[in-house]
Amino acid sequence: MNPVIRRRLPPSVRSLLTDIGPKEEWTDVEPDPETRDGVLLPSRGPASGEEAFLSPAKTQEDGSNTRSTAVCMLCKCKPSSYTCPRCNLHYCGLACYQSPDHSVCSEKFYKESVLQELKEMGKTESEGRIKMQEILVGLRQKAERTDGGMESVLKDAGILSDDTEEGEGEAEEKVQVVELLSRLAELQQSGEASETEIEAILRKLEEIGGGEALQGDIDEGAEAAEGEVDLADRLSGLDVDKLSEEELWEVLNSEEKEKFMDLIKGGALSGLVTLWKPWWEEHEDGGKALVEVLEEEVSKLERDNSTTVDEEDKTSKEVVQNQSKAAAKRQVKRAKGEETSKGRPTNPSVPKVSAKIPKLSSLCANPSPLICYGLVNALFGYSFTLCLFNNDTDSLMFEFCDMILALSEALNSNRVFNSVQEALSCGEALILDGGYLDKEDPLAPTRAVEAVAHIMTGRDRKDATGYGLSAFSQLRAVLSKARSALSKEGEEGAKRQKYFLASKKCEFLQAWVLDNADGIRRLAIELWNEHSKRESVRNSMEQAKAVVEESLKKEKRKKNSKLIEELS
Repeated sequence: MNPVIRRRLPPSVRSLLTDIGPKEEWTDVEPDPETRDGVLLPSRGPASGEEAFLSPAKTQEDGSNTRSTAVCMLCKCKPSSYTCPRCNLHYCGLACYQSPDHSVCSEKFYKESVLQELKEMGKTESEGRIKMQEILVGLRQKAERTDGGMESVLKDAGILSDDTEEGEGEAEEKVQVVELLSRLAELQQSGEASETEIEAILRKLEEIGGGEALQGDIDEGAEAAEGEVDLADRLSGLDVDKLSEEELWEVLNSEEKEKFMDLIKGGALSGLVTLWKPWWEEHEDGGKALVEVLEEEVSKLERDNSTTVDEEDKTSKEVVQNQSKAAAKRQVKRAKGEETSKGRPTNPSVPKVSAKIPKLSSLCANPSPLICYGLVNALFGYSFTLCLFNNDTDSLMFEFCDMILALSEALNSNRVFNSVQEALSCGEALILDGGYLDKEDPLAPTRAVEAVAHIMTGRDRKDATGYGLSAFSQLRAVLSKARSALSKEGEEGAKRQKYFLASKKCEFLQAWVLDNADGIRRLAIELWNEHSKRESVRNSMEQAKAVVEESLKKEKRKKNSKLIEELS
């Protein structure tokens, strides 16, 4: 009967009704019959009460039915037989476990298993070595306490026999080998080993072994070579580029970690890195000589401008424009790999100039005369960051871009600077506030100021705009590459927009440099003057500091000198 109709019947009638349909689950034991008012009724099972007919079907407590009916969550066609211990996902077999949908969990599991195995291998090797050292040192200490020395200890241990069949020379060799090895283990355990003593012990062991290298030979050079081989074997099955710093650190054993930390503390790690030489320091006529030439040209140009009439002003502007166009053509030739002048090849370390640089008139009809100071601020951040990263713009691409935007408000915001001093001081303040200044290299900002002066000077007096175009071309290329590697959503989308705006500003500054060759020359002279002023101030401060330190030393000597001395 329909359960809904059954529920509407009175209880007295409902108790007389009997289901004649087949049950979903039949019990093996036949239920006892019931009698009511002399009428024999079949039993309705253990359920008693009005809600027994509406109770839901119970599943088996062991969950075997659920497991057999659950479908694989990966392929969604086969029944699941296993559960992933990491993410509790039900799957049917190995193919689904290794599928791309489950690769994040499975690859992490394999990586952790390999790293754990490598850790255990390193532990067992080091533990075995330490245990052997303890055994040898124990033998040596026991031999010192016994009367017969090492020979009696080895006889008690059963290594030497009392039989006369064994030659005396062979027994003496065994005793000598154990004594040498125990002494070597004692030196290693105490940490007071000297290279000469270790070499003498190893030489004796080699002589006893007939010139063949013994298994216990632990020469420092050989040990280092073995360490390198072991590390190479450990890293052979791993993708080093995808491993994090923590995972790489766990691959190293305790000895390798100690060596690495000693290299950092002693400053020897920096000696392994080749320092990059900035390309902008190369000038055809020499840096100072070229600055003097630029000063003469600019002073001559100013005198001509003060004495000429309006018509001559027009012609001079045309000459300047022609010179800037000629410089632009030379830079395009340099980008294509041609020679910049007769008989002089291009410098391969200088970044190539962008092939497409728009005209300034197409970007801005009336550019501000203060643009040159924003250019100085951008180049200051660029040169400081490039030197700090040792010209590594590939592996540290995002860090390079973020740091340049953090140090240059001309690229990161719409700030306008009114002088060279303001543009440089802003960059120096951001270096100090952001914690980018290395305490061991406090002159890095001073070198960045000099770098901007070098870039504005150019390679030679005929090509003053070349280095500026190359610098902004490299900056544009790195920003565009970093932008293309980011997605358009979330935080990466916001960073992508910042990189895009900064690259467009670099493009605008390139166009300004192409159209203002004479302005670049004046800016170079102003930068060199500012650099010399800062150098003179720094030198005077260092001299004053030296005088103060010397006076403090004299006062300390006076205090330490005895005012009253007892005469004997």
